[in-house]
Amino acid sequence: MQVVARSMIFFSLIVLSACAFSPVSLMFTMPAALSTCQDITRMRMSREDNEATNSNPQDSGSKEQPLVKPVNPASTSSSQPPSPQLLMRALNTSPRRLFLGSLSASAIALTGNFCGVTSILLDKFPEDSVESTGLDQYYPRGNFKRFKSGEFGYTLVVPKEWVQDTAVELAKIQKRAGNLDYSMRIGTKSPAGVGSGSVPDVAYGPTGAFTERGISQSDTNLSTIATKLKPGLTLKKSLGSPSDAAETLLRLSLAPEGSGRIATLLGAREETRGAGQIYTFEYKVDRGNKGVPLRAISNIAVQGGDTLITMTVVAPEKEWFGDYEVKLRKTAESFKVIR
Repeated sequence: MQVVARSMIFFSLIVLSACAFSPVSLMFTMPAALSTCQDITRMRMSREDNEATNSNPQDSGSKEQPLVKPVNPASTSSSQPPSPQLLMRALNTSPRRLFLGSLSASAIALTGNFCGVTSILLDKFPEDSVESTGLDQYYPRGNFKRFKSGEFGYTLVVPKEWVQDTAVELAKIQKRAGNLDYSMRIGTKSPAGVGSGSVPDVAYGPTGAFTERGISQSDTNLSTIATKLKPGLTLKKSLGSPSDAAETLLRLSLAPEGSGRIATLLGAREETRGAGQIYTFEYKVDRGNKGVPLRAISNIAVQGGDTLITMTVVAPEKEWFGDYEVKLRKTAESFKVIR
């Protein structure tokens, strides 16, 4: 079914882009074609004038008017536009070549997302249909691009201008390498974040907010943490109600006693997304003199009965307004488990 949907959408994209790019290509080739047609018309008219003159010779002393009057080529070409056949002859082409050329140009433009044409066309299709094809993992759909975790079975969308935190990927590689290194002696200090604690499965943030090592320095970011726990895990059994789970999160993790931070819960609810239940919390954190106040939305889900997934979108509180707030909420609400 996914193969059929992917084929139908991709074929529709090629047809739509062919319709869009054909006028563009003609816009560049038409002036040269018209110029060539005018030259051909002038040559044809000059040849006809010569034939008429040769077929009707006149005495040099005769005062009769010539049978064929001179014609202004410019006025003729402007009053009688060249036919399609003459245009194609001037371009040394044919309808088949034009069709194949437009089709090839459209395919190249779609593959390279030329001028964002693929993203614009994908935005014309329903989000669920595009998601089922997987095309939005390679090309942004509108203003968002999709991330899909094959390992932990969840998906989400992020703003297309956000980039992935490479430091997270490096930490994951180092952690896997540390787990496989049986020669490491007990007591040897491991790199930060490797072998202990939780490493995010993925993290994104705005461009220009990363160091040379790929570490985010921005207060605006998205992160997802997947933690393996004992089998039989459920949200209500392990965390209680959404309000109880949110209060526990704020009290123990975000603003523990003595941290100097004050966390305020703005809302907590339970939703059904994709293949499972989601706990959603919205809250703000006042960090005092340590930083600007933050506002965030966290999603918590259980995947496979043994994996707890936490996804958080956070930004300075002053940025939660207008179009940017809509973008942040769209990102947070896109999170769902898919198996």
